[in-house]
Amino acid sequence: MFYSDVDENNFVDDNSQNVSVKLYETEWRYLFNITNIDELRVTAIKAKLRTSRFRSVCWRLLLEILPPDSSEWLMAIEKYRSLYETIKLTHYNDPHTQDSGPDDPLSQDEDSIWKQYFKDIELKKIIEQDVIRTSPEVEYFGTKKIRNIMIDILFCYSREHPDLSYRQGMHEILAPLLFVLHCDHQALLHVLEQSSSDVSDLIQKILDPAFLEADAYSLFNIIMEIMKDYYNINDFIVSAQKPTEHVKTTSSTCESEVVRKLSKIRDTMLTKHDPELYGHLLDLDISFTTFGLRWLRLLFGGEFLLIDLLVLWDAIFATSPQDFALVNHIFVAMLVLIRIQLLKSDNTDCLHYLMRYPHVDVMTVIEYALHMFDPKMYILPSVINSLKHDKSDNIKSNITEHHVERPSKLISYAPRPTRNAADDLLELCRIKLTQYHSILDPAIPIHNKEARQALTGMLELCGMLSTRQGIIEMGKDVVRSTTTPIETLLTPETPEGGPLLPPPASAITMKVFRKTENSTDSQIQGAPIKNPLKQMKRFQRDNDKMVRMSSPKIPRIDGVHSRRPK
Repeated sequence: MFYSDVDENNFVDDNSQNVSVKLYETEWRYLFNITNIDELRVTAIKAKLRTSRFRSVCWRLLLEILPPDSSEWLMAIEKYRSLYETIKLTHYNDPHTQDSGPDDPLSQDEDSIWKQYFKDIELKKIIEQDVIRTSPEVEYFGTKKIRNIMIDILFCYSREHPDLSYRQGMHEILAPLLFVLHCDHQALLHVLEQSSSDVSDLIQKILDPAFLEADAYSLFNIIMEIMKDYYNINDFIVSAQKPTEHVKTTSSTCESEVVRKLSKIRDTMLTKHDPELYGHLLDLDISFTTFGLRWLRLLFGGEFLLIDLLVLWDAIFATSPQDFALVNHIFVAMLVLIRIQLLKSDNTDCLHYLMRYPHVDVMTVIEYALHMFDPKMYILPSVINSLKHDKSDNIKSNITEHHVERPSKLISYAPRPTRNAADDLLELCRIKLTQYHSILDPAIPIHNKEARQALTGMLELCGMLSTRQGIIEMGKDVVRSTTTPIETLLTPETPEGGPLLPPPASAITMKVFRKTENSTDSQIQGAPIKNPLKQMKRFQRDNDKMVRMSSPKIPRIDGVHSRRPK
């Protein structure tokens, strides 16, 4: 991110520990010793926070939780932390430990401590039902400590906002915030292990892990203040004939804000930027509430992997922190990027693409959204013109006469697999290797050829781990990262019938090694102790079973769980 600005000569005589601490401090100064916050906005928009160890601080600065003057940060952060502690003390009342006087557990009085106590228990149960389903493939969210923190934050927010209370989907907004704070805390702890005396007090206080819950609440609260209209469904009237449609309202009833926003996106923005796609979706009677409610309420959290979602949020927070105006443009960009697939699909297939959005290059989404947001400042990505030159009539003709589909160069047609811990481990390894390379690169002299070759090897490993899901299967191909365009050559041997899927990106066969069972050694011990092919087959069977048992859900409307249509 910033390492190209670092002078290697400054670290020649330092050991690796000092280099790590100095680079950590250098990144801090690079990000926050600025005269104008616009510099940080540009850094965020260009995805340069992807491997940052201070992303949570950047978000708090972009969202104006922290003032521009860093000398006022400690005062501001202490105010938010103190406020959260006050909120917890206010709403966490246990009548068992208080003198309730004439009040009793059977009281129905509105001011009864016991009545509120039982209401709170029911509210926490509702919140817990969603929290335990948060990213089950990520071990971090499965720990009891983090689940309790999420329940406490969501409960406090609900009690502080009784008009909105808790709505399904809020936990999906909170989860990435906790994850980003946790990553920054871990980076700080790693540096402190090497040299605690060299890290500034300001950094240690801003990123104090003891205040994870309070800091997450401050971020969540400010984001929900902007997004609360997406969740306010008290005025949302659902048609009995068509549940996915909203009723045309009169003076006595009114549409919800999120439905009005979806109507604006469809009838004003999409018709302007892609009238052909707009007409096609209109002809198929595709209701934007069917998929758009989830897109907006989760801030696209259900459509992107976490690593890409954070980059998307970087751009949203940096571009329009007061109203998240970029969200509307991201919505349109996501539709246009799969326009080829939508234009050649019927109602059912269109809904399949929209409800299970395929993998796309998140940077292309951001670049096109920024162009629509401000055409004078941001150029139109060249790939958008290429997409719009593909005429829907030609596409439909190819399907009808030759049974050949022309896949977009930006998306992968492989079905979205269920994410698991192995996927996140591979992604974490790639990120860590990138960070370690950035730390070691300026510290190793150019004349040290062997060390330089090792650095090159680290980058090669990063490239191998940059597959979308990091799939490694015995005797099978490794799927290329979907950030790399996928091209398909149409040849005379193309089989008839059914869609033509992109060919495999490579034919690298990789062996799977396992640690010795019951071993505490963190290193992999040579060859596998069991037949790796059988192990992978068993893993695949277990994974398929989990996919069949899982039941993805769409956001609840009017407090009712609704299963996603099969």
